[in-house]
Parts: sequence; structure tokens; C-alpha cells
Amino acid sequence: MDKSILYFFSTTLSNPFFDKLMPLITNLNNHGELWIGMSIVLMLNKNTKVRKLGMSMLIAVAFGYLVGEATLKNIIGRQRPTGEEFVYDFLVKIPTSFSFPSGHTTSSFAAFGVCWLSKAKYRYWVLVLAILMAFSRMYLHVHYPSDVLGGILLGIISGKVGVYLGNAFLVRVRREI
Repeated sequence: MDKSILYFFSTTLSNPFFDKLMPLITNLNNHGELWIGMSIVLMLNKNTKVRKLGMSMLIAVAFGYLVGEATLKNIIGRQRPTGEEFVYDFLVKIPTSFSFPSGHTTSSFAAFGVCWLSKAKYRYWVLVLAILMAFSRMYLHVHYPSDVLGGILLGIISGKVGVYLGNAFLVRVRREI
């Protein structure tokens, strides 16, 4: 099923507009810099609620990285799509790490999970960007759809962990003050 979906992407969805747009979207977050940067900007805000959101987002992205990139990818060891079976010419440099779960998707949905659970007013914009990021990974054939699905699930769990730990940290800090 994974290969069928990628085949559909390469034969039916492929177009010059997406060929330009999807590498730009995916490169926004090659090392989590999009969400790390957003977290730092939020943590610099004077509003305590916004600072908590930034801290929770940073925790969520870090948790997703530790579980996904540093642990699951190495345990599962799934190879990435090669493109040969799809007659696909890659538009981005093929990552050297394993494929499952998608790190770009994990960090994007971790950030979204925090925004959603915190009821951030811009949560829908973060969702749109997270969906575009996930789609770009499949469109560019650097992940199978199941890698992206795994990243979505891990990201949402990471978002929940981030909010929980962010709240726990703030409660502890308030007790000490």
C-alpha cells in the first residue's frame, strides 16, 4: 500500500508547481529549526501563557526527537524509498538516516499538538503547516506514507508530553517562588 501511494504521487500528483514548493516546505524544518525557533520566540514573550506554550513546544519537539530519531529509527531500521520502483528523480538530497518515523512530521505534529492542547489562537495555521510538511515528505519520496503516519502519532503524543511536562515545570517553579 505504501508503494502504491508513492506511485500515485509520482505519476498523478507530480507537477512543476509542487516540484518547486515541496522542497521549500520540507527544507524549512530539516533539523527541527522551524519549531525550535518558534519555541524560542514564544519563550521570549512577556506573557506567561505564551512562554509556557513555547516551553511546552520545545519539550515536545525534544521528546519527539529522542523517541523517534534517536531511538525508534535505529531500532526499526526501515530503509527509505529508493525511487527506482517509481521512476522518480529526487528533488532533494536523500537523507542517510532510517525512514520510520518521519522526523519532519513528528516535530511538526508535536508543535501542533501543543498548540491544539493549549488552545493557541494560531493552532489551525500550525496544523496547515504540519500537514504540508507531512505531505512534502511523501511527495518528495523520502518517506513512505506509514512513516508519516507514525510521525503524526508520535508527534501528537509528544505534544501531550510537552504540555504535561511544561505544566509540571511551571507548577514547580511557582512553588519555589
